[in-house]
Amino acid sequence: MFNLVKYFDDLTNSEKEVFNYIYEHQSEVVNMKITDLAKNSLVSKTVIINMAQKLGFSGYADLKYYLKSGILPKSRKDNYKELQTELRDDIDKTFSLVDMEQIKGVVKEIQNSKTVYIVARGTSKAAGSHLNHLLLTLGIRCMFLEDYNLSSIVSRTLEKNELSILISLSGTTDKILEVAKMAKLRKSKIVSITSFDRNPLSEMADYKLYCFSKGNDTKSNDSISRIGMFLIVELLAATLKYKMT
Repeated sequence: MFNLVKYFDDLTNSEKEVFNYIYEHQSEVVNMKITDLAKNSLVSKTVIINMAQKLGFSGYADLKYYLKSGILPKSRKDNYKELQTELRDDIDKTFSLVDMEQIKGVVKEIQNSKTVYIVARGTSKAAGSHLNHLLLTLGIRCMFLEDYNLSSIVSRTLEKNELSILISLSGTTDKILEVAKMAKLRKSKIVSITSFDRNPLSEMADYKLYCFSKGNDTKSNDSISRIGMFLIVELLAATLKYKMT
């Protein structure tokens, strides 16, 4: 860990706590699962993953390999270049997944809906909030249901002429699936925004919008990039704006 001390000041306070714990218990950590380390250092698994990535590792497993072997990852300079390449790749692959007929269909539903409801959880809330803001600026009556209790209440009163846009990278978020099931029962249209993978949310949706993501297990790592998701949101808003002019 001595070679990594120079990155210590880049860490958050929680990440520094993990770093200190690992530094003092290196021989034990090499055999620890991430859940055990999180429990022992009193932080979440996401904090551990973020710390490992800031140190230049791909994740916790890569960090443990370094602790066992003493082999450092590539330099951070190289990793920055790789990061740029990966982000461009996410954008390009998301564009390849775009179905403009689906986008146009969603835009038409938005224009004809009495109210548009947007639901997202975890890190995907940022994309949901951004979409809500864009729709409001275009004069669309919409509501971002970031509170679980509110989304449960609203889903029970959905009308046929109302639209639900449900955002979940994995498409398996229980609380969002509950909203989708209620919307289906009330014959209200559903738009899903998920990663490109077969998932229960997209299977229930009337319109399926996909973004590319290198992973979708947000339960173990909710810091997975949502850049593709934001691209879909921007494309939706831009198409809607074009139709309205």
